[in-house]
Amino acid sequence: MAQLVHNPAQMVIVPATANPNGKDSRWLTLEVCREFQRSKCSRSDNECKFAHPPPHVEVQNGRVVACFDSIK
Repeated sequence: MAQLVHNPAQMVIVPATANPNGKDSRWLTLEVCREFQRSKCSRSDNECKFAHPPPHVEVQNGRVVACFDSIK
C-alpha cells in the first residue's frame, strides 16, 4: 500500500515499502469521501469526516494513507 506524505509545498505518494522502520501503517489509512470522488461533496475539507485528497494523490480502493508527521 502507498503512503500519503504531506508537505506544505506539495503532497506525494510514497510506497509503503519505503517505511524504514517496517511498522504497520494501516491505522493511518483514511477513507476517501465518495461524494468528493464524484465532485458532489457540499462539505469543506474541514467539515467532512472523510478524506478530500488533492488531484495528484492516487486513491486506491477508495482509501489513502496519511503521513504520520503531517497529522502530529
